[in-house]
Amino acid sequence: MNKFKNIVLAVLALSVSVGCEDYMEPSVDQEILATQAVSTPADLEAVVLGIHDRLNSVALYGRDMYVSGDVMSDNAFANGATNRFITQANFDFITNNGYALGVWANSYASIANANLVINADVASSTAVDYSRGQAYALRALNHFNLLMWFGQQYVTGGTLGVPYVTTYASGNLYPSRNTVAEVYTNIIADLNEAISLMSPEATVNVGYMNYYAVKALQSRVYLANGNNAEAIAAADVVINSGKYSLMAATAYFDAWVAGSGPSSLFEVAFTSVDRPGTDNIARIYRPTNYGDIEVSADLYNAYAAGDIRKTLYEESNGTYRVVNKYVDELGSDNVRVIRYEEVLLNKAEALAKTGGAAAALTIINQIATARGGATYTAGTLDNVLAERRLELAMEGHRLFDLARNGKNIALFGSIRNVPGFATSLPFGNYRFALPIPQAEMDANSNMVQNSGY
Repeated sequence: MNKFKNIVLAVLALSVSVGCEDYMEPSVDQEILATQAVSTPADLEAVVLGIHDRLNSVALYGRDMYVSGDVMSDNAFANGATNRFITQANFDFITNNGYALGVWANSYASIANANLVINADVASSTAVDYSRGQAYALRALNHFNLLMWFGQQYVTGGTLGVPYVTTYASGNLYPSRNTVAEVYTNIIADLNEAISLMSPEATVNVGYMNYYAVKALQSRVYLANGNNAEAIAAADVVINSGKYSLMAATAYFDAWVAGSGPSSLFEVAFTSVDRPGTDNIARIYRPTNYGDIEVSADLYNAYAAGDIRKTLYEESNGTYRVVNKYVDELGSDNVRVIRYEEVLLNKAEALAKTGGAAAALTIINQIATARGGATYTAGTLDNVLAERRLELAMEGHRLFDLARNGKNIALFGSIRNVPGFATSLPFGNYRFALPIPQAEMDANSNMVQNSGY
């Protein structure tokens, strides 16, 4: 099975070398190779493994996309130690930027794998349906990530999202950008289809997309889309399942140090032989290696003295580092994509926005108490966002938490310098959307570039 997975990935990798239109729609000869190979339930399962494996790439959850969500916020900045992540920290993107291309290319390659599973001519069965359910969910997750990074939902006057690709090698090599609203509609439809195909009774392995991870992802998507009632309903399915709970403080710390996140619903898994090597998250954060990313004093000082989460960081001569959230400098630690605490906080944020301040207060104080942190006196949106920051810091959420709520991005750090702005990047600025990669612009005559680039 692993041999087959590698064959499929190798076939799809051919598209990465020949132009961005091929990330979107692999060529006819690749279609023949792949579709002929995928003809049994075991084949589908192997390709699903390939979809998960693509998420491991350094450009996605292997490092870059995950770290960027914090370094492009008030949580962290790049210090220039090895010149990594300076572009993100300064919002200084050009159309040939490697980070933007890496997210674009690897996400659409993962989507191509998902479409291969979804559209394969394999008869329905429990196993086949579960594989297809995972593929629908992962197609939705990849499109959602693309929308967050390249969509214009946080840019004043913008309406363009990203192309929502649902076929494998259909001959449409020049897909146009869907609107933000259309992308959300398709993401939600894919997640609903995934839920219909995946049994909540199936055994859960956090290294694979599963029923409750899909419900958790639904709560994230609905919150981003402003559909607060549905965000609460999706979160409640996870909360009321009885399968997840908050860890006590010591167990919480131990889980991070052990390399598997506390109360995870879905993780991108690494092993001693399948890992990003030197290009891993721990090496970027820890001062014993590259150490390019420093935590802001503002974030570090936001933790109460007795908060167990503060022990995940280290202070030395006014410099603050993440040292205990990512500890394996060989890159074998799993990456936590969806945790139970996020689900609770998704619900709390939706409640705070819909007159449910009392219930929101209960949730954020539940988390704060479990961590030994300071509790709150009101379930306001600002307090929910404050607790989200403390709980989810350095997990890639902060940029989008601020953007989703129309907040400016604070600018600080030893070398952070966004042209034209001294203290903050105002919400709605064109930099809230990355440039469409130049390779895609050159290859696809229907592609429209984001404003400002």
